[in-house]
Amino acid sequence: MKYFVRNSEREGTCYHEFYKGKWDEKTFWKKDSLLLHDDVMFKNQGFVDAVMEVIPTYDPFGETEITLEIWDKIGQVIKEKDERSKELYQEADVWLNDVFKEYECITILGI
Repeated sequence: MKYFVRNSEREGTCYHEFYKGKWDEKTFWKKDSLLLHDDVMFKNQGFVDAVMEVIPTYDPFGETEITLEIWDKIGQVIKEKDERSKELYQEADVWLNDVFKEYECITILGI
């Protein structure tokens, strides 16, 4: 993967965790989560802007639930953004297509 890492590849804790399903309010760094380093996320500001346009309450320091419907809306907005942000979205989208077959949502756990 170009943008995301798995927990086994994580160096430190400055990551946004894409957690399968609703967060259980206690578990962090699950093996099956995708992680996006804070520097990578904010170097691709178009991705952040798309998320915030669709979810105005998005909190990069808290938790945010995202359903398939919301993810698809982010995908529509991201079409107007820069190429790297589109690539970042597409990389997550491949993982999320499988996740949404089993879970109603994902939770982004901020740093």
